[in-house]
Amino acid sequence: MNLTNHVYFNLDGDRTDVRQHKLQILADEYLPVDESGIPRQGLKSVANTSFDFRMPKVIASEFLADDDQRKVKGYDHAFLLQTQGDGKKPAARLWSQDGKLQMMVYTTAPALQFYSGNYLAGTPSRGPEPYADWQGLALESELLPDSRIILNGRSLTVSFALARSTPA
Repeated sequence: MNLTNHVYFNLDGDRTDVRQHKLQILADEYLPVDESGIPRQGLKSVANTSFDFRMPKVIASEFLADDDQRKVKGYDHAFLLQTQGDGKKPAARLWSQDGKLQMMVYTTAPALQFYSGNYLAGTPSRGPEPYADWQGLALESELLPDSRIILNGRSLTVSFALARSTPA
């Protein structure tokens, strides 16, 4: 089982392009996908690619810069985090275009899926007009898709904290 979330963020407000946000993802490797968004090969280094977010950069700066992005109209890829489930350090940071608003992502999951909102066009909104592509992005903490195949013998330890709640 690989539970995640799919919350969309736009730190500049409705109807703005999230590709103008600045993003940092503390990951040395990402998982390439095919045209269907399915991983078909192992992890690749982010070094010298458009997937290198180890230093903060504007998402648009290298948007659709290579085949791994063009296959899915942008970013929709899992990143194997440097933090490896250490929920005490941020796994990612996101800034609004003007830099006045910052969001930090903490997770105990080993990976983070970055989705740049490539297929949002036509999605109903609270207003009269539906959303357009790239008007929201998701940073989804998760296990790597197909982890046991993708890691090919590499060790991955995941721990979960369970909380028990009682009805009020």
